[in-house]
Amino acid sequence: MNIAIEGCFHGNADEIFGVIDHIQKTKGIKVDLLLVCGDFQSFRNKQDMYNMACPKKYLQMGSFYKYYQGIKQAPCLTIFIGGNHEASNYLRELYFGGWVAPNIYYLGNTNVINVKKGDINLRLGGISGIFKIFDFNQPKLFSYPFQKEQLNNVYHTKQIDIINFLLYEKQIDIFLSHDWPQSIYYHGNTKDLLLKKRHFAEDIKTQKLGSPPLKMLLKHLKPAYWFSAHMHVKFDAVVQHQKGLITKFLSLDKCIEGRDFLQFMTYTNEGVTFDQMQQVDNAPVELHYDQDWIGVVTTTFKLLTLWDKIPQLLYFDKDLKEYRHTKLDKFEEMKQEMKARAQKVVVQKIPYNFELKQYDDDDQTDLIIPAVVPMNNQTKEFLTYIGETGLDLNGFIFYDPTMPRPEFQGEKYVKQIEVEQINQEQGDKSPEHLQIEQLPF
Repeated sequence: MNIAIEGCFHGNADEIFGVIDHIQKTKGIKVDLLLVCGDFQSFRNKQDMYNMACPKKYLQMGSFYKYYQGIKQAPCLTIFIGGNHEASNYLRELYFGGWVAPNIYYLGNTNVINVKKGDINLRLGGISGIFKIFDFNQPKLFSYPFQKEQLNNVYHTKQIDIINFLLYEKQIDIFLSHDWPQSIYYHGNTKDLLLKKRHFAEDIKTQKLGSPPLKMLLKHLKPAYWFSAHMHVKFDAVVQHQKGLITKFLSLDKCIEGRDFLQFMTYTNEGVTFDQMQQVDNAPVELHYDQDWIGVVTTTFKLLTLWDKIPQLLYFDKDLKEYRHTKLDKFEEMKQEMKARAQKVVVQKIPYNFELKQYDDDDQTDLIIPAVVPMNNQTKEFLTYIGETGLDLNGFIFYDPTMPRPEFQGEKYVKQIEVEQINQEQGDKSPEHLQIEQLPF
């Protein structure tokens, strides 16, 4: 299976797909899969563009809309995770994953799927967004459709994202994130990194560079390969785990001529080679749900509806400088529930159920709050597959004002002047000092 990995996409579909197509034609090979590590910017229209967290003067439509409308076709199956510059409204419709355009699949907020070609099976996991400590223990789903002041919060990593992966115990072959795991820079050539990015020095010294929750996931999941972006620099590292396991980490740049934004590899049952893609057959590449991951999703689904009732499930240990479980006995109960649910899962091929919608918003000049946002047909089918209706997520993944929706006391948007205080408060917490309510699930 020939695979291309790309760093920050930044809406440059024509340019990046053009490079892939050129390589296929000049080298006489077939790229089976393109993996994108965030900032994809799947703008179908101007409404999507205005749902991205970005100063208005920098907003650009990019070229994705051509692939959405079918004017152009992606040259290979493309799978991406979200970053901090996305069409947040469109990706929320596909919270559990789905096709954003023909041949282009969004992995979802968190997910593990199986990518199959012939007798090759690649287990692919990924997490969208970036870490900000002041949002980490807030409930996951900000109310939807989004107001303008929400757009800088909706893509932040939340504790439920990490809990999902901590419940997962199968070996992952490739893991995608936008953020770097905290401390990953100590496992590669830090000196060379600082020659490229001198301003990283202070954040490395204070361990503010990278995501502490992703450091926890790296330690738990131990994937064979971990690909990231976000920092706009190429950097590789090797992490040694116990029992001889290793994770090969690679971060890539954004799409600019002369920069390292693409990496090629060939994945086989015998191993992996880099930059030596093989001339292989045209066997189709298929996506399949992962049995254990569906067990995870059905176990934690109820957490999505709790809103402001969800307690703190993870805390930051200042001595170990890492996140730990607040309520380990409850987590073990969830793990047993996940295993029981996974045994009942009937694994299916991920359906190709993309539906094109027509838009006419060429004259739109700012974010418009829609009166209704129907549940995406793909999300509806997925929820049926896992035995849920999703109707209790009205106002979170779809919006119908004529239907009931959960009540909540409004959302808190954290101003920059409050960040330092919140960092201190959360850093001081430990299991002995937390006032943990009876878990409502």
